[in-house]
Amino acid sequence: MKRNHIFYLLLAATLLISLCCASCGKHSVPPVPDEPAATEPDPTTPTEPDPTTPTEPDPTTPTEPDPGTPEEIPIRWQNGGALRFLPEEPIAVPKLSEMVYTRPDADKLIADIEALTEKVPGCDDAEELLNDYYSIAVQLHNLSSMDALAFFRYSMDMSDGYFADEYDYCEEQYVIVDEKENGLYAAFAGSACRDELEQAYFGEGFFLYYDDFNAGGETYLDLKQQENDLLFQYYELASTADYSSYSQIEENHEASGNIFIELVKVRQMIAEAKGYENYMDYSYACVYERDYTTDQAREYLSMVKAMLAPLMENSKIAGQYSYYSSWSESKSMDMLSAAAERMGGPVWDSFRFMSDYELYDVSYSPNKMGIGYTSYIGNYESPYIFVDPDSKDLLITLFHEFGHFTDWYYNYCIAGDYETGETYSQAMQYLAFAYADPFSDSARAENLRATLSDLLVYSVLQEGAYADFELQAYALAPEELTVENLDAIFGQCLEDYGIAGISDVRFKSNYWSVYQHFFAYPGYVISYSDSAVAAMQICRLEAEEPGAGVDAFCRLLNRTHGKKFAAVLAEVGMDSPFEEATLEKTAAFLKDAFDMD
Repeated sequence: MKRNHIFYLLLAATLLISLCCASCGKHSVPPVPDEPAATEPDPTTPTEPDPTTPTEPDPTTPTEPDPGTPEEIPIRWQNGGALRFLPEEPIAVPKLSEMVYTRPDADKLIADIEALTEKVPGCDDAEELLNDYYSIAVQLHNLSSMDALAFFRYSMDMSDGYFADEYDYCEEQYVIVDEKENGLYAAFAGSACRDELEQAYFGEGFFLYYDDFNAGGETYLDLKQQENDLLFQYYELASTADYSSYSQIEENHEASGNIFIELVKVRQMIAEAKGYENYMDYSYACVYERDYTTDQAREYLSMVKAMLAPLMENSKIAGQYSYYSSWSESKSMDMLSAAAERMGGPVWDSFRFMSDYELYDVSYSPNKMGIGYTSYIGNYESPYIFVDPDSKDLLITLFHEFGHFTDWYYNYCIAGDYETGETYSQAMQYLAFAYADPFSDSARAENLRATLSDLLVYSVLQEGAYADFELQAYALAPEELTVENLDAIFGQCLEDYGIAGISDVRFKSNYWSVYQHFFAYPGYVISYSDSAVAAMQICRLEAEEPGAGVDAFCRLLNRTHGKKFAAVLAEVGMDSPFEEATLEKTAAFLKDAFDMD
């Protein structure tokens, strides 16, 4: 049995999303993970109709949701209009605990995709092709929903062998389904109906990616299986370990480190099978479909080291980062409720939907998976939040994940890019503390400063250092891939970003060998760093004028679907993290917030 556990999470965070991302051969969120209409019409990611409109919307013309505060929670709509072949119909949303899992028929889905792929070259009727594709889109929608639901059940109780097996089944089928789906899109790209297909459903420019598509063939599928086998070894090794303990990290360091080394080697071969020389280049371009390259990431990281890392020399900032106080489930939800109500609009609307349908689990249980994430059940157009409070600070993690939840509720989990998704979650950490009750003024100010320090230390700098490490690790020749070399590179990255002296296992030179993202989500961590710079713009606006940050957050919710990170930020009047002036403003804001000279 092959296991690829936790492929999608946006860990306090979360990556990922239960969507089928055609051009990447993955699910996408983010995450983030975790992910665009102009380039990828994922049928699981619809646009929400205005719930106040009494007449049924034209299913070919999606409408933007009403950002105001409705008197009642708007009804959820089947597919939100994304599957445009049928009239939109309201659906009943059950509570998360009442959603039913049924194993999807992957064999039928694969056979249907193969049959349509064979049909495309000899068919010049776009409407006929789209009608055939619709049945496939519905099955893809269901597969992603059942995958997300199986993972939720498994993460609730890791001793549940049935859902462990069902999640494994869904994950294994996705590797095959994604490749078959990519082959179908490549056939559409070469079809005489290409322009009609784009105009009628897929969106202008969608098939450009498939003009030079490299499916990778059986070699790719074999390598993906090897990758999954190695991931299973990592998860088995980690299943009984406590990686908050330095001694446990040291105990597994050599074994886990060697698994990582083998993963790097296999992933380099995956990149070669897809026509790339380096896996990080492949990951940035195809797995996460970023609008920036690895070279641009290196330029950004150089600016972070030059302008933000030196702030760690000042104890007023470096001494403020901390874990937040533990809170009970009920008190944490009460605080979030108060914050959401005071922010109003789509934030309050989102919270009421989550609360009414109990689309969260933040309870204590000895068998829960030790993570926090947000995912999406497409069959009910419903996001949900999962947090294990034994391993994650409940309050700050709940605030973070609620940022993802609000985005996915409001935008029906329409995939854009992981960076924008992480901007919502990291900005919500600050906004929720700004509006939560009960807090004294002094306690609120202390929590807001701690949030800014947390964003700097644990997102911008830590994840920046980790991204730097990944870029260097995947550039090594095979003979240079040794545990000792990787220890040295990781330790130097921690020094370069000013965080090596922090008393935390995450800032020790051997931590790379157990960090989950390096194993499960290679290339993702840069999204935490650059999105935190974007999120701090929202924090700055809120600090300068109460309500201005919430307004910016809501403008971001109204983003144009299909645009990528830099274009989305420009659209809503925010600055790109890749500009030197943006990082200078960020440094100035932090200095002012901590009364630094």
